[in-house]
Amino acid sequence: MKSLFFVFLFIISSQAFGANNKYYGNQSVEAILTFRTKILLNDYQAYSNSEIREQIDFQIQHLMGTFQAETFLEEFPYPGVLGETYKIKNIKKKVTTEGLQVTYSFEGKVAWSKKAFNGGRKTRALPIKLPLNPNRIYDQSLVNGFNPCTDEHYNSEGDFWYFWDPDKEGCPLTSNFKDVLRIKGKLKKLPNTRSTYPEYNKLYADNGNKDNVDIHLYIGYIDEENLNLSKPDKDDHAFYAMEFVEEELQNQGYELTKKKDAFREFKTKVGKGINFLRLYEKKMKTATGKQVNLRVKILLSDTGINSKDNTFHNHITKGLEEADVLIYDGHSGLGGNLNLDYLPAIDFNKNKYQIFFFNGCSSYPYFNGMFFDAKGGTKNLEVVTSGLPTYSDTAGENMIGFIDGFIRGRAWSYQTIMSDLEASNGHNGTYLTGVNGDEDNTFRP
Repeated sequence: MKSLFFVFLFIISSQAFGANNKYYGNQSVEAILTFRTKILLNDYQAYSNSEIREQIDFQIQHLMGTFQAETFLEEFPYPGVLGETYKIKNIKKKVTTEGLQVTYSFEGKVAWSKKAFNGGRKTRALPIKLPLNPNRIYDQSLVNGFNPCTDEHYNSEGDFWYFWDPDKEGCPLTSNFKDVLRIKGKLKKLPNTRSTYPEYNKLYADNGNKDNVDIHLYIGYIDEENLNLSKPDKDDHAFYAMEFVEEELQNQGYELTKKKDAFREFKTKVGKGINFLRLYEKKMKTATGKQVNLRVKILLSDTGINSKDNTFHNHITKGLEEADVLIYDGHSGLGGNLNLDYLPAIDFNKNKYQIFFFNGCSSYPYFNGMFFDAKGGTKNLEVVTSGLPTYSDTAGENMIGFIDGFIRGRAWSYQTIMSDLEASNGHNGTYLTGVNGDEDNTFRP
């Protein structure tokens, strides 16, 4: 059975950096979503503007659930995902017999399947489903103490918005047009970037690591609920992913120069640890004519932000500072596992060129603006994210699919890289993976 890298995101609704940067996806595009709707607040109290905005943000979060719901895809067979920035405009308040009603206009960037715009379409009408009162909708969905309007396993109120589907079979909201708002939004397609390349002239040079090109792969255990910090689970999909990457590196002539098994860097009362570290190296001449030493570091670990083992936090902090290409493949944990506010302080070098690939469920709505802000813009950073849930059975293939050109010293375009990455998904289909920040790159082969 497949495992998903579930991520319960907190949507960042402030105008974070990157609102105007462009995007490329092999199977996805960015679009502007607009609609006008309303929200009912619990009582008649004098809500401040910031309190109203918090309630609107909470209501909007429920689109994460509806956009990935089966019933939504039956109505509109093209998946998509919210972005991390949006505007709320034209707010109007009205006191009703049920409470304070607020109407507003929404405008935000989203990532969507490019198939939605087949035939040269520039715009599409999009079905929108929102709870009228987001604070009451969970209780309104209950049947004998169980909520059939969400995931059977993640059935708590805290997870509800991420899996919410008011038209799911057995959900009492299916014929409810009062508490569930059913309106039409508008998608307006934005142009993809074309023929862009990583800055290989920086990457295959002294990019802060002398003649080394450092590629870091951080792999998180999948079965977090049953994780035993004293005994590694070699049946976990993450362990298979590490072995897959190792085999591919060995097939390409990389030499294993460092190996640590089942270790822990920080003293605790729990066993030796479940971390696995590998370092592979190979000297080669790159497509730019530069002789380099390519180093691929792999760390398999518990990546939970509240893990009792801080080995991952120690390594990812250094990796975000030092790696030329960095991949994180694992859970995001309420958006917290890679939240820069929760990790140890990171001193980003704004003059060092870097590429980050965050291969976890719906990483697009969270991990763009945060890292561009920390890095100081898109000049020396590209961020690759996924719009949909990603499956752990393709983790190894995804990592190799993304770094294949880099570990061969090639100078492939982002269009080629993203095509190979899509192909590595196999029968799972697209994850709506795309790159932000490539629009200002100047390298041409």
